[in-house]
Amino acid sequence: MFNRRLMIFFALLALTLATLWWNWQSPVGESLQAGQSSLSSVRFAQNLNGIWDQFPSLRQAWTTESERAIGKNNQSFLTSGRPLTLPSSERFSVVAKRFRIPGEWSSRTMLLTFNGVQGHVNVYLNGIASEQKVGEFEGSGGADEVEIPPKSFRYGEDNILVVELAGGTEQRTMLFGSAWPKSGRISGEIRLEAVVETTLMPPQLNVSWQGTTAQVTVKATLLHHGFSEEGPWTVYGVLSDGSAGIAEQTLIVKSQGNTDPQPVTLTFTVPNARRWTMQAPFLYQLHLTVTNNRGDLDDLTLPLGLRSMALTSGKWVLNDQVISIKGEALTPQEEYRLRHARQVKSWLTAERQKGINLVYFIGQIPDELWLQEADRVGMGIWAELPVELIPSSRLPQSEVFREIVVEKMNHPSLWAWTLGKGLDTDTLAQKYFRQSAIQVQPDLAFALKATPAVLAGLPAEQSLYVQGNKIKGTWGQVTVKTPSTTSPRWLEEPIVAKMWALLMVFLAWMNIRSVTWRYKEIGEQRPRRRLRRAWFWDGLFVFARQGMLAGLITSGIFRIPIHLSPWFSHLWPGIELIQRQSPWQIWAILGVLFMLTRLLQVGVVAPHLPDAPPALGLVHWLERRYRWAVFIAIGWALSPWGVPFYIPLLGYIILVCLFMPLRIRDIHRIGGHYRPFLWVPGIITSVLLVWVIFHCADWIYLWHMVRF
Repeated sequence: MFNRRLMIFFALLALTLATLWWNWQSPVGESLQAGQSSLSSVRFAQNLNGIWDQFPSLRQAWTTESERAIGKNNQSFLTSGRPLTLPSSERFSVVAKRFRIPGEWSSRTMLLTFNGVQGHVNVYLNGIASEQKVGEFEGSGGADEVEIPPKSFRYGEDNILVVELAGGTEQRTMLFGSAWPKSGRISGEIRLEAVVETTLMPPQLNVSWQGTTAQVTVKATLLHHGFSEEGPWTVYGVLSDGSAGIAEQTLIVKSQGNTDPQPVTLTFTVPNARRWTMQAPFLYQLHLTVTNNRGDLDDLTLPLGLRSMALTSGKWVLNDQVISIKGEALTPQEEYRLRHARQVKSWLTAERQKGINLVYFIGQIPDELWLQEADRVGMGIWAELPVELIPSSRLPQSEVFREIVVEKMNHPSLWAWTLGKGLDTDTLAQKYFRQSAIQVQPDLAFALKATPAVLAGLPAEQSLYVQGNKIKGTWGQVTVKTPSTTSPRWLEEPIVAKMWALLMVFLAWMNIRSVTWRYKEIGEQRPRRRLRRAWFWDGLFVFARQGMLAGLITSGIFRIPIHLSPWFSHLWPGIELIQRQSPWQIWAILGVLFMLTRLLQVGVVAPHLPDAPPALGLVHWLERRYRWAVFIAIGWALSPWGVPFYIPLLGYIILVCLFMPLRIRDIHRIGGHYRPFLWVPGIITSVLLVWVIFHCADWIYLWHMVRF
């Protein structure tokens, strides 16, 4: 079986795969502008945004960057990496950056903050061994902190920070999701801060009203970076209107004898408070400080808008006034474009002038830059949690997104959340929604569906149905103006299909003209010219049929819709990545693979047939029962005239089944058994069956979606 011809096809497969690898096209993203959630005047900070080096593996990143740190810059183009500006819309697997920090930082703990991470992150500092791994977390679009002890850094010389980013939980749990490609993205700020032993975490804000008097509750947390007897701590908060402090409070917090975070609650009463409105988006300033008896100081400053928001009788009520929502939705691609062009503020201002009062973010959590500018402009924001098209059994715990919600809800411009899109309507989905709604204002938590079914236990005005390019209700509507991104097509396919159909018609005609030969002539040592000609045309028809089948599969791959609608981000990033490659290379790989599979199938059987015929000759003899494939090729060529692309592929499967009795009879007539022919297809089918069983929850989910 493993003769020279088979090895040639193995070599061809390796060659085509190597060609694809060499010409692999990764999507090139755009650098993004990003905002910072809160400011401190006493922390030592270094912004790590900017140029990083991108690598395919940890080992290559560490080797290259460590050589550059000692002045060796003679890496080849294969090992030098590629520059990447972070934050970015581009997906990547490994990035590295060299930076220096001054010696005066050595007495402080370091906080490395990543914003807008989508994926599973491993962080390494000055090495890639387990002891140099300083952090690991799952990013969902918010702010994630990694605490690094001072001894891990090199002071006065280069430090090498390596970040490995794999596909996140959202990618793996999504409908038919997988861990490929093993990459993610960082679309927000990266910041390194040197802090004192006790720091303030970003607070949670709540505003209640009694007439014109606002009561502002600030729930902060003291984070202790290593226990010491430096308490008690004095927490001081002041609320300012920009010219003077209008409310303040001081608390004394005693040591609790351990390093657990300590919650702190401050309450400010603001008489005759100025409300944040769309027409006059006024922002107060909240300044918090914490000090100990040794004089260590940490502080945070953040803007604060005072307003009330509710959903009453299906209407949105801002500051006790009903507003009609006229919103526009942003796809991730459009959002990236605006941040790359630094047009966030101008775009929001222009939309506000057009009468748009809300922006819906599709498929992602808005960056701080958007929220900060919306706070100033007076624009509403509707955000999404990254829970999209996930079977109920794989829904995340509601606590996973608590920190993200707390962080973002401090902005007065953030009005509502979509807690899930395209979810099932069973009890598990209902439980997830109820628990998640507790994290936000319950009456402003929504579910977005692809079907009209209402999520049980949820008011109809909060169970929204996608209607074309908009969602709407008695409260108003939100429309997607940016057209949906379509899947790329094989542009040359019509010409290829026509030429391939002509080729197969010609080969079929030459096979008909050739002499009819029998099974016992397969092993002929000195075949006559007529027999050699028959073998030649049969062999070419085998290649043409496998090429046609590869072409049909390639056509199908490049027609897979990765965007169900503009309201859903995208499915299967692996398919999206494949669609960026050359269809010619995909076609070549599939053609060689199908031919190799056919040779293996027949090669396994040949030793068990009478006279043990050569595998290639047996393939030629069996091909006479596949000459109907010429009609499939003609159907493929007719696709530009309205024949759906799946019709030829479906017809191929049907004809294979219809002609199977004739193939079985041929094998029995020569004294053989057809069962061995099913070994290779059986192995492939078993693998597919295992895949189907593994994704049982996905099939149940699809059934429920179709049924309801």
